[in-house]
Amino acid sequence: MAETTAARGENRAPSTRSPFLSIAVGVGIGMFTGMYSMGLQKRPVLRPHFSYGIYSAVGAFLGYQVFSIRERRRGRILERRDMLLEKRARRHAENAKHAAESD
Repeated sequence: MAETTAARGENRAPSTRSPFLSIAVGVGIGMFTGMYSMGLQKRPVLRPHFSYGIYSAVGAFLGYQVFSIRERRRGRILERRDMLLEKRARRHAENAKHAAESD
């Protein structure tokens, strides 16, 4: 089972992920939460209210935190993958060396 380096993904370009989507989703959830709380209080939902800005800011912060957690986790996974690939390469080299010595 000889895998090429392209098949293993070693030649992939580094990811350029943007936190924009996570922040936008966080803002949307924050706005929805603010509007929902106003609706529960039987107050006008679509009129501008200062709490919407607060809910949006909190939502954006939480969205960014989700993004940063995912990026840290992704970094740890890639480090672990590289370590396991190096370990596998060493093991294959040792097995080839022992096979050559036993012949």
